[in-house]
Amino acid sequence: MKTGVVYKFKKDKKLNGTLFYCFEYYSFLRQFIDINFYIVGIDTGDLELVRNIFLQKYNADPSNIIPIKLTELYALQLDKTLVLDVMTFYDCKEFLTNSVHCYSNDSHRMFRYKNDRTVTYYGSYPFQNYDIFTYLKFNFDIFKPSPITKSAVFISCIDEKYIEHRMPEYEKQFNKPIILKKFNSGVGNIFDYVDAVHYVHMTLDKNNRIVPEAFYYDREVTIEETVDFVDSVRLRYDDIKANGLRNYILTKDDLMVQEFLK
Repeated sequence: MKTGVVYKFKKDKKLNGTLFYCFEYYSFLRQFIDINFYIVGIDTGDLELVRNIFLQKYNADPSNIIPIKLTELYALQLDKTLVLDVMTFYDCKEFLTNSVHCYSNDSHRMFRYKNDRTVTYYGSYPFQNYDIFTYLKFNFDIFKPSPITKSAVFISCIDEKYIEHRMPEYEKQFNKPIILKKFNSGVGNIFDYVDAVHYVHMTLDKNNRIVPEAFYYDREVTIEETVDFVDSVRLRYDDIKANGLRNYILTKDDLMVQEFLK
């Protein structure tokens, strides 16, 4: 059986949560089956950036990630394909083959093929459309250890002007060095440099990573609410505070993983 994880590269947001989820699921599945990780539309320079970030963050080999053109996908004739965001699926759906398994990280029109190809959607939150309930999880087994060695706070916020305006207040509030979020550069593991995370909640966050990762690394977590959204930020924060990380640890029991182990 020929299988693959497929991700459409985002030039305007080179380093984002979906990219990391894809590598983690790929690395997990690779322990049990022959599977490849294909990144559509990535150039040589950006592929080097991604591989370097993965090397810093994970105990896993990123050297065999395969760059591919959109039109080359169909020729692969994959028997099963794992896609972890609907944008990738809708951009690539005409070039995917056989059985597609897509995590619905956002609302969409629930496209169905009209031939012998199939797509199954997975999700867990009210704003997602899906066929099967399951959480998107983390392959914590490949995370590099990151003991607390420095006192600083990482502020995760999508609005640079908001941060700039609030910076004097943040400096007074935290009284420690501040590191800000960057989408197109950065370090492989931000937790090597901070002992606290402050998340500024400004928009619908579909499958938040920074909150579960901060709990995994035993960092202090604070959330600043600027919107009244019940999404993956608040739901994951409350769930982990009550139940620990058990709902977010990738294992062979994961329903998407099971489809590829059949």
